[in-house]
Amino acid sequence: MNSILFKPSELTELKALVYKTCGINLHEGKLELLKSKVAKRMRLTQMNVQEYLSYLRSNEREVIEFIDTITTNHSFFYRENKSIEYIVKQLGCHPKREVKRFKVWCAACSTGDEPYTAAVQLKALGVTFSILATDISHSVLEIAQKGIYKNDKVKQVPLSILHRYFQKGTGKYKGYLKIKKEIQQHITFKKYNLISDRIPGSDFDAVLCRNVMIYFNNQTSEAVVNKLYQSLGTDGFFAIGNAESLMNMKHPFKSVAGIPSLYIK
Repeated sequence: MNSILFKPSELTELKALVYKTCGINLHEGKLELLKSKVAKRMRLTQMNVQEYLSYLRSNEREVIEFIDTITTNHSFFYRENKSIEYIVKQLGCHPKREVKRFKVWCAACSTGDEPYTAAVQLKALGVTFSILATDISHSVLEIAQKGIYKNDKVKQVPLSILHRYFQKGTGKYKGYLKIKKEIQQHITFKKYNLISDRIPGSDFDAVLCRNVMIYFNNQTSEAVVNKLYQSLGTDGFFAIGNAESLMNMKHPFKSVAGIPSLYIK
């Protein structure tokens, strides 16, 4: 089963389906990975290649479950925190901080580490805020909504934040931590497709879209970047991953001096 022989037309169809659904560009270097992941989904669904491709054509959820297996949901708390820390600091000294409710959108939130990372820092600062956390994947959103993580995910969280906003697990949850409700109540998790769905607003103070464009080609990345630009209010911040770049794209963002991968509208 691990050794799948794709017909050229089947491989072309599979790549096109993934690209159409979420913009992920499966180049030839990903062929062996693609075969192994298809084999995994075929074992779970007990189908052959032709049956599985037919199933994918009519079942968007299965497309997304398949995409989950070929993307890396490697995240942890306070990952690449410099840009988030800068955004939080700027919101904290905003001239209207006493009367304003700041809105943040984590546009590819994965298992929730990123929105919770932003939330605990905003909470510690004492500002009023709400966070919209979205992802295309049902499975990572389910993990994010539960807010339960292994201890090794929070190694970079300052102890003062850890003690204040996390609950230590006991019994079967020994070795785990849970985000406290006072943080969870500020975050709304929703399914969202960066490629096909409309922006959920145009007045966000910050948008984080980090470590997802590494899977896109330049054309798709440019379209997503300009789409997210429209979701920001005046002087809103836009953060991408440290391994990503807006070079060779047409966009109206201005870079923030001294903070890699951070831009302002």
